[in-house]
Amino acid sequence: MSNFDFATIDSTRPASLKQVFAISSRFTPIVAKTLGVSGVKINKILRPRITAVIQSMEPNHGVIQKWFKSSTCPKAILDLIKTEGLSEAKPKASKKAKASTKKPKATPKPEATVKVSEEPEAPKQAIKSDVVWKTTSKATEFDQRLVILEAMQSQTSEDIQTIKTTLESLAVSIGGANL
Repeated sequence: MSNFDFATIDSTRPASLKQVFAISSRFTPIVAKTLGVSGVKINKILRPRITAVIQSMEPNHGVIQKWFKSSTCPKAILDLIKTEGLSEAKPKASKKAKASTKKPKATPKPEATVKVSEEPEAPKQAIKSDVVWKTTSKATEFDQRLVILEAMQSQTSEDIQTIKTTLESLAVSIGGANL
């Protein structure tokens, strides 16, 4: 395990994709138990949905750290998870109903009690469905790295050319052939 103190990182810094995936993996078993999802659907369907919800919230480093300390999934995340297709019951073809004179009894369906924490809160910003993950800072960082690598490659080419010129002049002074 790492001995790095994550509290030293600025809490307003945007969360990385690695942090988003880590927190979604942390919340997946909790949400699966809450929603009653099991089997292959947990990793194939539920975890990607949780990841998408967390990405749409655009959390910062401080919020991610609060979520890592939490033992339950925040209500804001649970409310945004699309639960269609997660139920275990498979739809059956309906048979043609016969006309009946009996009135169907209304049976109340028991609602599942959901253990949800109010802490830690999700970011206090409005959540939009058309939000795209911010990549501008990553693209700028990538461009900066690319410029540095190009400069290093240019310097290396100049050094090699200097070495080659020196070797050729040395070979000529010794009386050898051109390289």
